[in-house]
Amino acid sequence: MEANKSASSVLVGLNAAKRMSEGEEYEKNNYSAHLKWVTEWLSKLGHGAPDARLLQTLILRSPSPLGLRAISIMFIDENDNAQNFASHGYPEDALKLQNMYTTIEEKLPSVDAMLTGKAVFLRSRDQLENYSSYLRAWVSYIPWMNSLMAFPLVHNERLRGSVVWAFENDNAQEEFGIQLFTSLTLIIQTMMSEEFRDLKGGPHDQNQSNVNPLATNALKEKYHMSDRQIRIAEMIADGATNREIAQTLSFSESTARYETIKIYERLQVKNRAQASSMIRSYLRPI
Repeated sequence: MEANKSASSVLVGLNAAKRMSEGEEYEKNNYSAHLKWVTEWLSKLGHGAPDARLLQTLILRSPSPLGLRAISIMFIDENDNAQNFASHGYPEDALKLQNMYTTIEEKLPSVDAMLTGKAVFLRSRDQLENYSSYLRAWVSYIPWMNSLMAFPLVHNERLRGSVVWAFENDNAQEEFGIQLFTSLTLIIQTMMSEEFRDLKGGPHDQNQSNVNPLATNALKEKYHMSDRQIRIAEMIADGATNREIAQTLSFSESTARYETIKIYERLQVKNRAQASSMIRSYLRPI
């Protein structure tokens, strides 16, 4: 519910920052410093994707009440692997662990955001440590981190990566803070467009479905499936196993299993037989 709320919210942070930059007067309130920070950072942006130095500037200029301490940008490469594109603020040991072991099979906020298209909000240290065993191991290297937000990055209606904002407190987790960091994520998403445009091929572009477009639209609109999930759904209806799906679409069996579970959740079914029956009622060969 909170993820949908933030994703569909009016971009208050950007709109307010724009009005400020145009000279509109604002009454004194707690948001003024946050909006001034956004306009200052925007004025220093160049062309191209953000690097570690630009992320460092963003953190250093952020108002201290927000507690922003670290940022990481992840993306899914052409081989469907999770990659760390840029980051700043994390201890070296945490970065090593992230770079060595992060895959799209791990249950992490960054991975879940980039696979599901939904934002993840963890508001306390307990929520961080209970999210997954992998995240518990990772945050053990980051004693100051007590909350985070993970947002998906989208290009041409495809999930391409995620941005994780890490905080030493939960002050940014209020409604205005969520809208503000949603806005900043969309700025980063725009800055990453060239990199995403270069990610051609891979399972997102291979083996396109040969089903009736009306059926495809029904699965997209009614069950909010991605193109990849629709392709997997078609294969489930044809009786393919997760191993066969993985081999055909060139990714791991764990990924096929993960996507299959997501399809079950969207269809609200309990097993493969129920899923197959329901999918066949939508998918009709051209």
